[in-house]
Amino acid sequence: MYIDFNKYNYDLVPEERIEAYKERDKNNYKSLLKDWLEENLEHIIERKWEIQEIHYLKDISDFIKLLREAEQLYEFGFYTGCIALTGVATEDFCRFLSIQLGKPRYITLTQNNRLNKLRDDGFITSSTYNLMDNIRLIRNDCLHYHQNFKQKETDELKSDALEALNKLKEVLKTLIGENEENYESDFQSIIEGIASGEDIMSDKEIGIKVKNAVSRLLKFPIAFDPIQKTQFKTSFFRIIEIDQDFEEVTLEDVANELRVIVELPEEKQDHFDEMELKDNDYIQATLVSHIDKNGMTAEWHLLDIDKISKEKP
Repeated sequence: MYIDFNKYNYDLVPEERIEAYKERDKNNYKSLLKDWLEENLEHIIERKWEIQEIHYLKDISDFIKLLREAEQLYEFGFYTGCIALTGVATEDFCRFLSIQLGKPRYITLTQNNRLNKLRDDGFITSSTYNLMDNIRLIRNDCLHYHQNFKQKETDELKSDALEALNKLKEVLKTLIGENEENYESDFQSIIEGIASGEDIMSDKEIGIKVKNAVSRLLKFPIAFDPIQKTQFKTSFFRIIEIDQDFEEVTLEDVANELRVIVELPEEKQDHFDEMELKDNDYIQATLVSHIDKNGMTAEWHLLDIDKISKEKP
């Protein structure tokens, strides 16, 4: 039985009160969704971590939109939809690949024939062919809704969906992925791409992806251990700019020339003024920052400061 009673019979309500009834019901449904999300959040996160990563692709087309949606469907446990969309994304990628290879006549072929031509003409290896052909078979089983597909348990559907997703991502990384050892020329555009990405949910996610990109490409351990809650830094700094209006100062670490904006606590203002500090003065200072949920330092605050001189120590 399919039950579809999602909306109240607003014909029973006086016309001038219909919107009030609808608003109450929408808020109630919103609460229901929040409860469902809270109950399933751990499973959603675990499924996210099961999906392989490509890191970055420069030459893409509409198949990426389909891949993103397929990933989201998998994360939220909608496996049949994930399988179907992954199959469509794979076909669209093969058409894209055919154009890139100068073989537009492949576009009108069926996916089965297109894959055979790509392999037989030497454009893809037998291994890559097998990956995409397996996706095709899983997808056909789903879209044609064969009896054996209908009888699959949730765990089987989950396995099929994850297999198709990860195989497609493996194919993409193999055929159009970048050599991350030569990332230098791409790094700036990667960071800019993260900030302007269509799939970014919030500013917090930008911070998460930048952290992960730095750790992958620079091989730099930018994140602190989860056990650490506070970070202290004592060093010699050059004052770049003092902003009294915003109660902050920009400092440059003499050791590495990295800059940091430091919050100037109100109780330190008088001491700061008494020292008659100006731009380009050199100081010794101790800074402190709390480690945020992303494992990174948050706002830096000034704990202690001593003026050294106008010359570099």
